[in-house]
Amino acid sequence: MKTKTTFLLTAAAAGLFAFIVLYESRRPGTREAALREEYVALFEQDGIDGIVIAGGEAEIELRKHGSRWRVEAPVKDRADVAVVSEILARSATLRKEASIRGEELEKKQLKSFGVSKSNLRLKLTGRNAPPEFLFGKETAVDGRVYLRLEGSKNVHIVSGDLRALIARPVDAFRDHRLADVEGTHVDKVSLKIPAGEIAIAKQGGQWQLTQPLKARAGERAVTDLIGSVLNTEILGFAPEAGANLALYGLSEPRAVVTLHATSRDEPVRLEIGARDEKTGNVYARLAARNAVCLLPQRVERVLGLQPNDFRDRRLVRVELDMVDRITLQPAGKPKVVLQRRQEQWELRDGNAAAPVNPAKVQALLEAIQSREIRTFVDDVASDLPKYGLDQPQLRVTFSAYSSENTAEALAGEEPIVTAAFGRVEEGQVFARSEDEPYVVGMEASILEALNPDLATWRALAVFDYSPEEITSLATSIAGATVELERGEAGWVRSGTAGAGTVDAVNAESLANTLAKLRAVRREPGELAEKTGFIAFKTAGGKAHRLLLGKPAEGGGCLGAVEGEPGIFAISAPDESALRLPLIRE
Repeated sequence: MKTKTTFLLTAAAAGLFAFIVLYESRRPGTREAALREEYVALFEQDGIDGIVIAGGEAEIELRKHGSRWRVEAPVKDRADVAVVSEILARSATLRKEASIRGEELEKKQLKSFGVSKSNLRLKLTGRNAPPEFLFGKETAVDGRVYLRLEGSKNVHIVSGDLRALIARPVDAFRDHRLADVEGTHVDKVSLKIPAGEIAIAKQGGQWQLTQPLKARAGERAVTDLIGSVLNTEILGFAPEAGANLALYGLSEPRAVVTLHATSRDEPVRLEIGARDEKTGNVYARLAARNAVCLLPQRVERVLGLQPNDFRDRRLVRVELDMVDRITLQPAGKPKVVLQRRQEQWELRDGNAAAPVNPAKVQALLEAIQSREIRTFVDDVASDLPKYGLDQPQLRVTFSAYSSENTAEALAGEEPIVTAAFGRVEEGQVFARSEDEPYVVGMEASILEALNPDLATWRALAVFDYSPEEITSLATSIAGATVELERGEAGWVRSGTAGAGTVDAVNAESLANTLAKLRAVRREPGELAEKTGFIAFKTAGGKAHRLLLGKPAEGGGCLGAVEGEPGIFAISAPDESALRLPLIRE
């Protein structure tokens, strides 16, 4: 073969190869081609920035502004993001259940399918937007409709769900939430209601009433109000054109609720008008949206609110993590000082410390934090003697305490807040936080948790030794006195000898019971009747005398430790062990 012929054949083959590569590169891949055969249109939903629905009562236009969607026509309002998302999702996943190619159709057939001049059209605008969707008539199969894409003669049979979704009035595309604001972003609330004007603001992370009085506001009460407003669903909208506010009782609203949020320059303002006579629902106006809407009747609850409904129902507001010392100061009696050492509480008496009953401390903290104010008695508190608060029967002070100087504070006690309790009247005790000018009424039962008697705060453990530490015993039970001491061979009789031998088992049982004796409960007062005593000494040189008294309520007996305040209840099993005979006849 000649060289020239070979060259020409090679060039022709290369050209053919290049044409095939270029042609194939412009054809959709196998997977994409399959998707195009399966779905009506392929597009990226994120690239769509507009939706136009034509053919209904009026053309509806939705437009994306930043990350938000708005209705632009025939009214201007926020769009329902969920509805917009559903339109885009259904459009992008609309399947062809059957198709008829255009070359197989005549012009009159397009008309018979209702897709020649469609009565309902959906146009999506934006990056790589698909052609306009032209919806036709329903097919003989229930729930299916004919559809054609603008610029194409092919007719497809598809599900009628998308058609039903867009064939609705404009109100269906409007946001039915009162506001698109997160409740956690609201930092100021104001109300104009029959009771007057109420203003609440968040200051330093805490809600405060600022009008008509300055007082602590309750977190739950304020957040409930904010939530009830933001979570109220709009039931319907009044006609936009020529809306007569007087017709809806909105020329002079019965109430106005305004929410200010850190995430919005414009506040959420809700004006509450008249009640609809037919449905009982309530007309309201959303100022920012310039819309009159219908709300459920429960929105009228705001009309009956009072300033006290928003007040903090706790007597004092204190962060317990900051509290290191609690002082209970009863009138005319010694004070009780509770000191926290790491996570444990103890009784303080000067520099001395004693174990405390943790259940009592927990009951005090729960009472202060959870017992609610029953009534707000006086907002001026100019006549404290009237309530017994000029000389309170009890003052409870919560303090921070530092044992050494720091950069922030000097060593010593720094009071945080003091609660004072006065006279008891009709089941309630008058009380106040001494840094506030208010007098309130609380259930008198709170005083039980705050009992300032030192004896009731002592730990339930009466003694805490190991049995081997007890070196001698002396008992006087039922008139019989016995003295024992621990020898190398066990317990032996000491002092005046007598008849009988030592019951070593009972003596050891008595030592075991004494070493870890625990009270059932502690009570104030003195042991009125003594039925015996048990004295013992320890290897460390400590001596104790346990006094036994009359039977206690619930079983066992009452007891006391000589030289220590208060009495306590001893359980029946412990009493039996304490009264065991130590001598066998």
